[in-house]
Amino acid sequence: MSASARVALFLAAWLIYLIDRLADSLSLQHRSAKSLRQQFCLRHKRIWIGLIPVIAPLDTVIVLSGLDRNLLLAGACLSSIALIYLAFNYAVSQLWDTVPLKEITVGFLFTAGTLLVLLPKLSVATPTMERSTVTAPVMFFAALCSLNCMSIAVWERDLDRIQGKHSIATRWPGLGFSVRIFCIVLAAAALLLAFAGHRLFPVAICLSASATLLAILHFVSIQHDERTALADLVLLTPVAFLCAELVL
Repeated sequence: MSASARVALFLAAWLIYLIDRLADSLSLQHRSAKSLRQQFCLRHKRIWIGLIPVIAPLDTVIVLSGLDRNLLLAGACLSSIALIYLAFNYAVSQLWDTVPLKEITVGFLFTAGTLLVLLPKLSVATPTMERSTVTAPVMFFAALCSLNCMSIAVWERDLDRIQGKHSIATRWPGLGFSVRIFCIVLAAAALLLAFAGHRLFPVAICLSASATLLAILHFVSIQHDERTALADLVLLTPVAFLCAELVL
């Protein structure tokens, strides 16, 4: 991955996060219950509002000057889909009560954005066997990201109800048990994938570790804000793996 692609991906992810957090916090009534991150965003909303017009043009310049045409077009399409999702999420949020796919949508969008920079390596010139080998870990990662969002929805179900929000957990209150089972199944499946091929071992081990840690969080007794933060951190197991390789 080129340095410009890494910076562009990093800035794009933070830009979407800032917009989503700001819109989420500003949509709440003044006296309604709020999570710690919502309180933090409201206390520092001027910084939030100031960062968005700085990051957006900076990311645009890097994207236009440093990325190839195919990657640029794919990124533009994915960004458009993400913006459409954000618009639907805040304009007609009750849609998710009828079609409870919000968490799955976010999981797959995050996966697509994360793996977008690999698009040149998966071009038409890439052998079919190699593309098919990548499919399994990609789908596993999408499942992991979706389970991450579902887990957070389960933990924040009561808060979402108070705030009048809709999620897969408010639609199906008993979802927590199923999410825990799916995390365990994904961890086991990724572990099997690790031994299916030498090239898949590192990524499969990371996927299995992340799914295992996510499942453990369902059984740990801690505040839901801390649990939510840790749920996002479990996706960083590849960083720990890379650090271990450097040390060892």
